[in-house]
Amino acid sequence: MKNIAGNDVSIFLFRFELRGYGIDFVLNEAIAADMYQDIDEKMKPLVHACCEKLLRYRYISVSNIIMDGNILTTGEFEVMLSKGLGRHFAHDEKERLFQDAKIISDLLAVVMDRRTQELEKGKQWNLPPIEHTQNPRKKKGLEKLGKTKHR
Repeated sequence: MKNIAGNDVSIFLFRFELRGYGIDFVLNEAIAADMYQDIDEKMKPLVHACCEKLLRYRYISVSNIIMDGNILTTGEFEVMLSKGLGRHFAHDEKERLFQDAKIISDLLAVVMDRRTQELEKGKQWNLPPIEHTQNPRKKKGLEKLGKTKHR
């Protein structure tokens, strides 16, 4: 797997994708599945700050992925902007953007490390049931039909 710059990636962490008039934050699915509430709360303002900065430059981006963050095969973290986008940022603003991205990657590393330690200690997590219904006997006709079609 390669990042925006074409460098070999060991672990995809996150990316910011242009969607319509906004930006989506896309997180590695495995990390998202292991996310902790405290880490999630710390990440939200950082992701929001990154989105606000990137939105101002979205019209200049040459690709839908405006910024990505990955662990390279060398073990280093790398954050990349869409080709040529970095030259349009003010130096201080780009530094803050990259600092926020680095903090996000550090928080994601905490998630991975914490989950690994739990697995090594043999801790099992209780996964939530797939279907959350308040009273399974009170299903309405449309809800039953929707679930049948979904299967």
